[in-house]
Amino acid sequence: MNSLPFQEGDFVWCAFPERENPAQPGPLHIGYTVIVSGAALPTSPPPSAFIAYTTSQPWPPGTPLPIGVLAFNQAEASRYGQSRAFVMDLRRVAFLPVTPAWFPHLDKSGHGVQGRAPKADQRRFRRMAEDLVARHAELVERLGPLWPRPRH
Repeated sequence: MNSLPFQEGDFVWCAFPERENPAQPGPLHIGYTVIVSGAALPTSPPPSAFIAYTTSQPWPPGTPLPIGVLAFNQAEASRYGQSRAFVMDLRRVAFLPVTPAWFPHLDKSGHGVQGRAPKADQRRFRRMAEDLVARHAELVERLGPLWPRPRH
């Protein structure tokens, strides 16, 4: 693999980690790629991806969306290549190595990419994620093996 298999703005199948095992691959799930970086070269460490959680579970009607949570109806979802309405939670993010353990469809055609956000939305989502991390860090659930671990 010489080029990155997916890029910022892609919705991609990944083994999104669960709260109970934050540094272990979880069940297969579509996540939104906020940032992807690194070189996909045999002599370099694997690239990494900052993935936001998505779910097709609807947000409870009449309940306000918290900061960092976006809900998309069916028509909006189709703009992103999604077949049904979904919720994106930028407060629940995973920092993952781009490896087959975390992205099981890397070796398949399309590398597991299931849609893409338009550039303007990519910029908006990234700004929202950066704002959450910078100004509301206490709200951000950090999953995945690449986050720096606190020293004891």
